[in-house]
Amino acid sequence: MYHSLLLASTLITLAHGQSASQAQGPPPPPEVLSTTKSGVLPVLPTGTPFAGVDTLEGAIINPGPVNPGFTGLAGTATAQSNLPAATYRADLPDTMFDPYVETVIRGSIVAVGTHSGVQFTVNLTGLPNQAQYGPFPYHIHTLSVPSDGNCTATLGHLDPTNRGEYYMCDASAPETCQVGDLAGKHGGKIMAQDSFMTSFVDPYLSTDPSSAAFFGGLGFVIHTSNTTRLTCANFEMVSGANGTSGNATSTGNVTLPSATGTPEFPGSADKNAATVGMAVAAVVFGLLL
Repeated sequence: MYHSLLLASTLITLAHGQSASQAQGPPPPPEVLSTTKSGVLPVLPTGTPFAGVDTLEGAIINPGPVNPGFTGLAGTATAQSNLPAATYRADLPDTMFDPYVETVIRGSIVAVGTHSGVQFTVNLTGLPNQAQYGPFPYHIHTLSVPSDGNCTATLGHLDPTNRGEYYMCDASAPETCQVGDLAGKHGGKIMAQDSFMTSFVDPYLSTDPSSAAFFGGLGFVIHTSNTTRLTCANFEMVSGANGTSGNATSTGNVTLPSATGTPEFPGSADKNAATVGMAVAAVVFGLLL
């Protein structure tokens, strides 16, 4: 019995280590996207011959230039008003999802509902070397960051109008941009050295859980210039519209998106972590019978 428990403990430790490694691996190699993909390339360009576009972790590496007037399949984003005065905060973790940049980005992104949109305050330190990794885009993504910190599992950018990424955001017409493209709409990619602070009001995001532009519980992601995911955190509600404290993952009776299914992990060995965990559970159960 002692040996069985020792073996079970060893297997559990191994499985835990493999699960944790999901947040500590190099990005996968680029892939060519030549067919339509919702939120990334919902419509193939027809003006010029198109053989595909390079993507990394599901994002287009080199988007095309601004295309004035280009909108999503569902049109332009809807301006939000008289929003619940709830406060959401995304605190970046103490470890990097991408450990190869030899620095740790720390800081927070605070978002407060107002009568004319969402007031964002971004405060970051420890940005990687600009010459090597920058400038840095940042977005709100479609899904939450799972408990293992896997930024890839957040999937693509929040994009309720299904605009996609093929053309860069036109900051002069932010209603035509992806709703979750904070950098594109507000000052562009981060070009600062080490530290970065900014604040802005985004009229197209919402603190109302019934809105398609609601971001509570979703992942905030910072990328390198080639879209590699550096770090990420979820927007959690720290105070409600009535001033009470709360948690963004349980807002009323609204069920928020979560990372389910089989996400595209950044390390090939990590794809089997969930399977290993299930197998370990089965082994442990058998040993303890």
